[in-house]
Amino acid sequence: MNKIILVLSLAALLADCRSISVPKRAIQDAGMIYAMVYDYENTPVYGVTVFIDGKKYTESDLQGRFVLEFRKGGKYTIRLEKSGYELIEDTFTYDPMNVFYFKMVNASQLLSQAEEAMEQYAYMEAEELINRMLNLEPNRPDILYFQSIVLYRQGRKAEARVILENLQSGGIDGKYIKEFLDKLSD
Repeated sequence: MNKIILVLSLAALLADCRSISVPKRAIQDAGMIYAMVYDYENTPVYGVTVFIDGKKYTESDLQGRFVLEFRKGGKYTIRLEKSGYELIEDTFTYDPMNVFYFKMVNASQLLSQAEEAMEQYAYMEAEELINRMLNLEPNRPDILYFQSIVLYRQGRKAEARVILENLQSGGIDGKYIKEFLDKLSD
């Protein structure tokens, strides 16, 4: 009876050890680098176009994953693009032991960061984040309105007024814009 328990325990131990060993495929895949793309909320970003040295290479899958295969070592430039997200561009040296994790940010996530900066009275940081947002979505009314608030808080009332007037002339003429323009007139 003790021999059966010992044999079963040994078999279970070997099965566990086998599951953590390096698979043969990993050795054969020595020319591969695995990569993942997430946003700032740690959600996988699907459909990111991946360029290597300026040439379209692949796209990320539903889990934000992609694989890079290389035949030789060296230095490469990688660029990640997706509409509505900030572009990522970087260089790397090929090493098959690397796993790349990329964080892409979209305008809504930048807006959250800008609001946090504003709450901490970090107006210059908020303005930099707004400029990054406007590079992604130059005509988004909520970003432009927020930009006018940041400018106003920095004492740049004339610039804030121009933005609000441009919103109005573009057909965005809500209650808050009118009230803010009235405040700027005082």
